[in-house]
Amino acid sequence: MKKLLKDVLKKVYVLKIIGKNPFKFIEGISMSSKIVKDNMIFVAIKGKKKDGHKFIIDAIQKGANTIICEKSSFSFIPIHKHITYVFVSDSMEALGVISSNFYDHPTKKIKLIGITGTNGKTSVATILHQLFSKMGEKNILISTMGIKILSIKYPTTHTTPNIIEINKYLDISIQKGCKYAFMEVSSHGIHQKRIAGLLFQGGVFTNITHDHLDYHKSFDHYLSTKRLFFENLSKKAFALINSDDENSHQIIKKTLAKTYFYGIKKNSNFKIEILKENMNGNQLLIDGHQILTYLIGRFNIYNLLASYATAILLGKKKENILKKIKYVKPIKGRCEQFLSNSGIHIIVDYAHNPDGLKSILNTLKIIKKNNEKLICVIGCGGNRDIKKRSLMGKIVYETCDISIFTSDNPREEDINKIFNDMKNFKSYLNKKSILTFVRREEAIQTAIQIAKKKDIILIAGKGHETFQEIKGIRYSFNDMKIAKNLLKTYNK
Repeated sequence: MKKLLKDVLKKVYVLKIIGKNPFKFIEGISMSSKIVKDNMIFVAIKGKKKDGHKFIIDAIQKGANTIICEKSSFSFIPIHKHITYVFVSDSMEALGVISSNFYDHPTKKIKLIGITGTNGKTSVATILHQLFSKMGEKNILISTMGIKILSIKYPTTHTTPNIIEINKYLDISIQKGCKYAFMEVSSHGIHQKRIAGLLFQGGVFTNITHDHLDYHKSFDHYLSTKRLFFENLSKKAFALINSDDENSHQIIKKTLAKTYFYGIKKNSNFKIEILKENMNGNQLLIDGHQILTYLIGRFNIYNLLASYATAILLGKKKENILKKIKYVKPIKGRCEQFLSNSGIHIIVDYAHNPDGLKSILNTLKIIKKNNEKLICVIGCGGNRDIKKRSLMGKIVYETCDISIFTSDNPREEDINKIFNDMKNFKSYLNKKSILTFVRREEAIQTAIQIAKKKDIILIAGKGHETFQEIKGIRYSFNDMKIAKNLLKTYNK
């Protein structure tokens, strides 16, 4: 793809240009000097750890013909002949506009829906992708689990990919005939302006609870970051809000979008009634229609309702949605279950914050029988929010029959320090001691050895992830795969 520089810079708020040549061709955009090629724009971004302005020379040596940089960093910038320097006040905001211009404004040609919240983002986005595919509507999914255009998957490294990738894949999806895009929007992505320049047709709010406070420092900052997404929706867009979340009205305080609510408890525009819950799924009543879904858990009922409501707001017929939504499959690593030959239930779930953990454990408590044991294998990530560790430890200890603490992604942190943080709570209960295993595989093995017929083992925290990150190295690790192998080994 080639574009004239003058077209790529349209609507960018430019402070100053040195070496002006508006008719030079641009053949790509990059924020990383490592992947710069000939005739690309290099956008210098001030990151938390690194400042892109220090890599301008590298980018020029690799073939960049245009540099986008912030005027406040002028001292870093060496002026080269034949290079165009575009000075802006905010490189990330400029990058959003530039990326959209370069890829011919894909969000003007596709209906983009953003899903944000502490829990449920991946599930709602994935359910919508499945549902619309089943209804014959071509669409793209942008999520933690990767980018999926029709049935083709592309890997990503962040919940919200960078704005260049988003525009690039949206453009590819449009060329393949996609009319809808379903995208997870994380608080990091909002705060770091990784969604700058995108036009959203609608936004979905699932919930907000304690998480990411290592990054946001306070719940108020976390809440205001989520709210910013809805403040930036246009009056032509819709905002679909979980009315049962206590912060639902805070989220939409300044939104211009038309607001709708969904929920189970409160009066809402979209309601659902639970008729029956068990390990095989849920019997539900939506708009007077009964459906049986294979998705288990109350949290999944919310996710299903949010998806149903989004489809209605996008103009789909109720009858068609209800006909197809019951066939939505469980999502990998999100309450993913397996029943062993001996009748042991294995459930792998991504629950990695207090609310997510509480939701899945409460679901399992509701649907299990009194004589069945609930065993939980859980860890907490290293170099992340420390405050949530004791909260999660307490939830498991007070809810489960057997608590097994182990490693998650310890990263650079000492695992024993993480264990101590997880155990740092007071409880009214005086139960057996908590089992701890540094090696996650050993923890899963112990749970399987203890378990008997009809017992439930929840392996929480990593979900769909296929690695463990320890001291900067990612080791291959898949909770479900390891559990299945161990079940075979112990003939269970």
